[in-house]
Amino acid sequence: MKYNLKNGFTLIELLVVITIIGILATGAVTVFTSQIQKARDTTRINDIKALQTSVEQAYQDESQYPDATQAEFISAVSSYIELIPQDPKNGQNCNDSGGTTTCVYAYTTAQDAGIDNGKYELSTAFEAAGSVTSKAAQVVDNGADDSRFEIGIDVATVVTTVAPGVTTQTCQVLAGSLLLSKACN
Repeated sequence: MKYNLKNGFTLIELLVVITIIGILATGAVTVFTSQIQKARDTTRINDIKALQTSVEQAYQDESQYPDATQAEFISAVSSYIELIPQDPKNGQNCNDSGGTTTCVYAYTTAQDAGIDNGKYELSTAFEAAGSVTSKAAQVVDNGADDSRFEIGIDVATVVTTVAPGVTTQTCQVLAGSLLLSKACN
């Protein structure tokens, strides 16, 4: 009795199927990662707008914007916002491939017509490529820094200084700009 066993898959067929599954998985991970980045960018916009609302409410009560020091800023806005929001990446670099744009929320004040703290700027960097231009255009950014999303009073002249590569886990003043991150909560 002679048996002819041809009921299984050949090695070539298995390799082709595994290759196709690998290609599909790679594409899915790429799309998923980009969607997560866009979601964090949307969170950044909402956080900055919440901070802006609390800064404006503090202005209504004090007739000037909070100073860009940790104690002054947190004291001024904590009455209007339950928790100071932190960046979704907790101060890590926005660009995982070695870039130096830091994801932090920054707050800066400037003198306006002789009035101390007469204008301010809140800013953050975006993580997803293309978000700066597309989202900034939707919200009418008009800021001085093309790599950061900026809102506030006269953002074209108030410059937030955030040094490249700065990763911070505490609220700190860096060259006149208050960086808000993890320890601010």
